[in-house]
Amino acid sequence: MALYHFSIKQVSRGKGQTVVNSAAYISGQKLYNDYYGQTHDYTKKSGVVFTEILTPEYVPERLTDRETLWNEVEKIEKGKRAQLAYSFDIALQNELTLDENIELARTFCQEQFVARGMIVDLAVHEGKSKNEDEPDNPHFHVLAPIRAFTEDGSWGNKQKREYVLDEDGNRIKDAKGKDIFNAVSTTGWNDPELLKEWRRAWTEKVNEKFRECHMAARIDHRSYKEQGIDLIPTIHEGYEVRAMEKKGIKTVIGELNRAIRQFNQMFISLKESIQWMKTAYEEMKVELDRRQNPTLLESLQDYYDKKTQGRPQLPNFYAEMKWRGKNLSNLQEFAKSINYLQIHKIETMEDLQERIDELNGVVSVSKKEISEKREQLKKLENLQKMAEVIKTNQPLIDEYNHFFFPKKREKYYQQHKKEINYYRKCERELKQYLDKNGKVPTARWKREKEELWSVIEELKADNQPYQDELAFVKKVQSCADIARRDREMAEADTSGRSEEKREKQVKFPAFHAAQTEVNLEEKSKVEQQTVNQTEQKPEKKNSIRKQLAEKKKECEERDAKQQTVRKKRNYDMSL
Repeated sequence: MALYHFSIKQVSRGKGQTVVNSAAYISGQKLYNDYYGQTHDYTKKSGVVFTEILTPEYVPERLTDRETLWNEVEKIEKGKRAQLAYSFDIALQNELTLDENIELARTFCQEQFVARGMIVDLAVHEGKSKNEDEPDNPHFHVLAPIRAFTEDGSWGNKQKREYVLDEDGNRIKDAKGKDIFNAVSTTGWNDPELLKEWRRAWTEKVNEKFRECHMAARIDHRSYKEQGIDLIPTIHEGYEVRAMEKKGIKTVIGELNRAIRQFNQMFISLKESIQWMKTAYEEMKVELDRRQNPTLLESLQDYYDKKTQGRPQLPNFYAEMKWRGKNLSNLQEFAKSINYLQIHKIETMEDLQERIDELNGVVSVSKKEISEKREQLKKLENLQKMAEVIKTNQPLIDEYNHFFFPKKREKYYQQHKKEINYYRKCERELKQYLDKNGKVPTARWKREKEELWSVIEELKADNQPYQDELAFVKKVQSCADIARRDREMAEADTSGRSEEKREKQVKFPAFHAAQTEVNLEEKSKVEQQTVNQTEQKPEKKNSIRKQLAEKKKECEERDAKQQTVRKKRNYDMSL
């Protein structure tokens, strides 16, 4: 359970405290106190998992030593009742790992304390519980000097005087003739509003970490009253009460706190039930409104229902199995479509078109980038090809240059004109790509090609899910268009009937149902008579060759129709 605790106190000599002792305690170290001449040893203390001193950039390195820092603080404060340092005690979260808690504490101290010029002594305690029934109590301590360290390399003043002035701007004096003044903090670190800001910042920091880790836990720095929660706060249990409760001794405060917790739990359950009823009521209202105005999802569902209605009469077992497989495929396809629309909250055709446009934009950007990389790859391949041409034809060019007599040279040129000209062209092209040594960088081109191939494959792999999704969404859009056209055609067919016919069907639905059955029976009788008459006629015996030819012709016509439909569907999908 997420826990919030953020307390701040002052380490003061007036309370018999010393800041060196406090630093030794939170860090679990052995420190010597120059002010009192004592040694504070807490090396046997367990549970200290991390310590660090955080300082602003201008603070000298000597103050990063814990003993040096707090002895200087003790020395600079002269008063017998002087306030030495702020002491923070802040709870960490059991839901987070130890490393996450440490990083959370360091970041918070850096942003909220060090950024304001404070020197921070940070110590994280593991807080392992000795009782298995009780949760761990991870937390961190922060000690910060009340007196600021200035940029000129010295300790500054804690307070400054603000004199009380009259209407004329003159100082007001008391009965003893001394000027009346108010002591004002030079740093503003003791401002109550700043404490509220620190509490709020810590809450936001922890809740942000919960959101990053996808956790439902949250903390709140506000009181029950500030949160608007009508719960009864528990009474503070001191050390004596806790010790007695651990030993099994019932106390009045303990019993009262248990009763308060039980009442708060009942109250929370009741509020949750009321909230559930309100939510259910709102959802039912939304559902009723939605039923009156069908969404894209409902239109697709209606289309699927109409598609599966009216099962045809199948001639044999194999046709039956084929129909069942097709029906199952349609069911899976439409279930996938409906699930996709629900996940992406697509309710209208406009939303669907926006999704298609968005995917088209992503795919087009990726394709453009892939095209640019392929152009670079093609250029490198051409350069490598030209380098290979130069390498292959180099002996030929050497032989050509070896000829001294112009006629022989010209004759050789005419024999190898094509190779020589191509060699010169490649040489001119590669001249601008030579390295510092005047050589062709084939090794570098090879590395660049491999890198480009790797980038292209990564881009293709990253782009493939978007392409698949785009194809699927276009298919859903096509199905939705069919559903919408079917709905419009059905409405037009209904509106085309005569008013009298529709009125009769509305008034006498049972009569019309019976009439429909009678008509179907008469139709079936007529069809049966036709079949009987056909059976009575003598059939002409066709040869086996003729029957095979007819079957072949039927198959070819069917395949041609299927091919036409497939081409049209592929063309529509490509568009």
